[in-house]
Amino acid sequence: MNVLTRRLWWNLGLLGLVAGLIVAALVEPGRKPVALAQPLLDLAPEQIERIVVERAGQETLTFERRDGRWWMVEPVDGPANPVLLTPILQLAGMRCPLRYAAAGLNLQALHLDPPRLRLWLNGREIRFGATAPTDGQRYLQVDAIVRVCPDLLYSLLTSAAGGFAAPTLETLMPDAKPSE
Repeated sequence: MNVLTRRLWWNLGLLGLVAGLIVAALVEPGRKPVALAQPLLDLAPEQIERIVVERAGQETLTFERRDGRWWMVEPVDGPANPVLLTPILQLAGMRCPLRYAAAGLNLQALHLDPPRLRLWLNGREIRFGATAPTDGQRYLQVDAIVRVCPDLLYSLLTSAAGGFAAPTLETLMPDAKPSE
């Protein structure tokens, strides 16, 4: 048997061993499937018709869906930027596996009582607290449950209100002059 044939058999043996280990890992007896965490709210993005953001020390933002488009109602009235509202709508379905009963926690220490920010989706409140010291995730409270979730929206929700307005032709092309 030459060297190439021996190496071929050796590689085939190693490949078989790896395949067997993969099968054993996938079909481990007694292993229970991991249950997915419940979403923050039982709302699909299409069901959300009203968004209210109460921000400490800043004006409240209010958005409403009208004829399939989002409108900023407060602090100014006009079309809202749908690109910025999409992640807010998706927050309702976010799954955060770490959850705790609010009754057993010091909500003031987590900055949930009073909260740093309140987000209302169709009248359902999500309270935003501090970030966790270990991994920078944020404490979110819905009803009597506090969850530790990725901090994806706090900086967006605390940004300037004007940034939520939909861009107009005048803001995109300030030097453009109307044709006559």
